Amino acid sequence: MKKLLITGCNGFLGQRLCAHYKEKYDVIAVGHQDLDICREDAVQNLFREVRPDIVFHTAAISDTGYSQNHPEESYLVNTLGSVHIALACREQQTQLVYMSSDQVYNGNVGLQPWKETDEVNPQSVYGRDKLEAEKRITEILPEAVGLRLTWMYDLPDSPWKLNRNLPVNLLQTFQKGEKLKAAVREYRGITNVWEVVRNMEACLDIPGGAYNFGSMNGRNSYETFIRFAELMQLPEPSSWILADEERFPEHPRNLMIDNQKAAQMGISFLDTIEGFEESIKETGKR
Repeated sequence: MKKLLITGCNGFLGQRLCAHYKEKYDVIAVGHQDLDICREDAVQNLFREVRPDIVFHTAAISDTGYSQNHPEESYLVNTLGSVHIALACREQQTQLVYMSSDQVYNGNVGLQPWKETDEVNPQSVYGRDKLEAEKRITEILPEAVGLRLTWMYDLPDSPWKLNRNLPVNLLQTFQKGEKLKAAVREYRGITNVWEVVRNMEACLDIPGGAYNFGSMNGRNSYETFIRFAELMQLPEPSSWILADEERFPEHPRNLMIDNQKAAQMGISFLDTIEGFEESIKETGKR
């Protein structure tokens, strides 16, 4: 068995990667309690001890609001921590797949799905840190594969860590009798995390560089939220999901991705609504 090191093993994506690949690889799961990726010496020491063949680097501060309010910490983890992983991979000749984000597009103006070749100018701390990590990792390890992930979800009955994801937010809002605002001037893909997990292994056989990695979606957030709630059979979603027409007044916030670069490598994703329909069907079979 090849040794597969997964950082961020206690996170939303990391937990599921560990579970999915444990039968095929010798999985070495590390969380922040095991490895401080902000310390280059600690990363190098672990890699020299473990000598992994492959790394799926998922460790991050993924809460964009937290990153915005704690920019120094965000930079240490999301940029420098990733650089340290790349340096260790180069020394040990380890294959690296690392997680970036569709947030690199959060400063773009336009309504087209963004391609990896489009110019980006992220306005958030998180987006800037992820973009700098991409650039620096590419300089260190050109063959590394960076995945620009969308917002991901799992269903509320999942036994794994759920975080704040759309189906959970919708269910909790309905159960509490509250209202939820959804932006009319926002566009983004939302992806079943298990599609990401299953497609991750294919990234070991593609050229290095950045890839949009997730579902495409042409609906605005309000339309998407309503459709998710309908598929979850939550009653009268238009009475408690409110169309927010005030957010993003200057220009629409567009995080829509074009995933054709990955598709050309044989990596496919259902679009956002089709993916959620499929996840609901799978739940019904369990």
